[in-house]
Amino acid sequence: FTWSAVTTTAVSPKILKKILRSASWFEYEKGNISEDEAYAAASDEFKVPAVEVKRAFQEARTSLQSNKSIVKLIRELKAQYGIRVFAMSNISVPDLMYLRNRWDPEEWSLFDRVFASGEARERKPNLGFYKHVIQEAGVDPLRTVFVDDKLENVLSARSLGCKGIVFDSAETLARQLRNHLGDSASRARGWLEAN
Repeated sequence: FTWSAVTTTAVSPKILKKILRSASWFEYEKGNISEDEAYAAASDEFKVPAVEVKRAFQEARTSLQSNKSIVKLIRELKAQYGIRVFAMSNISVPDLMYLRNRWDPEEWSLFDRVFASGEARERKPNLGFYKHVIQEAGVDPLRTVFVDDKLENVLSARSLGCKGIVFDSAETLARQLRNHLGDSASRARGWLEAN
């Protein structure tokens, strides 16, 4: 997903991103405090009215867009390799419910299961969240590819034995996933024949 930190509120994009990295927001993502408590804590810490913080996050939610090329790629890989795909997100339960109600169920069917930090009471990069997902999904970390746009999250997955990819573009991700999932000998043969 992509989203915009630019809102029509008194909360600047810089402050919005700082709120997302604050300890109180982490507690909200883990389900330890309510949405209103998170807005109040952000208001106190960043000296912005809580009503403005709430409105800024509502606008940010509505700006979320799925990346169609990555959705297509994952569908192709699932069909070609018969893999299971799980989502693991630092997201509160209210935000997850908002997304589930907003997006087409067809898009959600891409995932075999969605793991939210608000339900697990843990968040990335904490190892407890990864262990929870590995156990609940019944996956072998040594046969698992973990993709995230944050290096610290990928490093945590790697520490448990997963192959880790730091997302930077859809094109690079497609190549890296095909390299991990495909048969390297047939790919090499195809390259040699073509070149």
